[in-house]
Amino acid sequence: MVRSGSPVAGDAEHALSARATRAGERAALAPPAFDDPAGQLSRAGELEVRVRAMDALLCAGVPFMVAGAYAFFAYTGIFRDTKDLDVMLDEREVPAAFRALERAGFATELIDPRWIGKAYAGDRFIDLIFSSSNGLAVVDGGWFEHARPATILGHSCLIAPVEEIIFTKAFVDERERYDGADVNHLIYACGDEMDWERLLARFGPYWEVLFAHLTLYRFVYPGARSRVPGWLIDELCRRTLEQMRAGDAPLRVCRGNLISRRQYAHDYEKLGLVVGPPGAAPEAARGALCRKRRRSAAGRPRLGKGKPGRDGAPCGAEGPGVEVEAARVRKPGS
Repeated sequence: MVRSGSPVAGDAEHALSARATRAGERAALAPPAFDDPAGQLSRAGELEVRVRAMDALLCAGVPFMVAGAYAFFAYTGIFRDTKDLDVMLDEREVPAAFRALERAGFATELIDPRWIGKAYAGDRFIDLIFSSSNGLAVVDGGWFEHARPATILGHSCLIAPVEEIIFTKAFVDERERYDGADVNHLIYACGDEMDWERLLARFGPYWEVLFAHLTLYRFVYPGARSRVPGWLIDELCRRTLEQMRAGDAPLRVCRGNLISRRQYAHDYEKLGLVVGPPGAAPEAARGALCRKRRRSAAGRPRLGKGKPGRDGAPCGAEGPGVEVEAARVRKPGS
């Protein structure tokens, strides 16, 4: 299906996109069959809780975006079972969101005042996220300005921008969880139409994390390296060489705390290294971008408004109005 006003892809490319979209929809709408009536009722209950939460927030006029597995599916077409619904919102909207959900029968709790709250309906829950656990990915107006419309569980709403999703996932490097594959899939699906200048600005002084992920992406997808613009690789290489020539930083800093909550405890507790401070200024790096080869913002296609990606790969399952009616269910024991 081609969006109204979108350029029509070639027949072969269009057929490939349509098949991928239909396959994703079938996977999403046809949950695995289990000979477990109680389990099926439980999964149906999970979806009902998510729908009820979205109803409550929309009726109360609380601005929010959907992230997590639903947004990941919208951008990549990759189905993933999920135990909850991730809602992104401005921290200032959390009290209003709690009140709306409480009126709908949820119990609410601010789990960590730095970044997350939860709304419970029995043993099922909704995550209300206003930052990342490391304090870097604070939900601000830029998230909403660049969010993408979608239909989630029958509700017209916004999903978090792909650039901000990548920014958040890039810092997840725990022993039991690493989101590098998610970053790679998002770049492969949407790289041709992403706002790379804005993404680089998001990383600010932590641009090395972005460079690490881009290097891994180029390794994983050697036939699609050009989905990352050349000016960005040039800029990151220039910074790396400049940094190398400058030598070691003057402080005994370990910034491992920004990518893992546990894996660098030895460095702080036994080696006496200094914790790396959070607080990247999202716009701080924008003025430093003066590379002549970069494309202007006016000439760069925006996500969901340009042509399909190279090789006919769409940016997500469809366009901005993508239908994500995925019946997300949790397998027993997951």
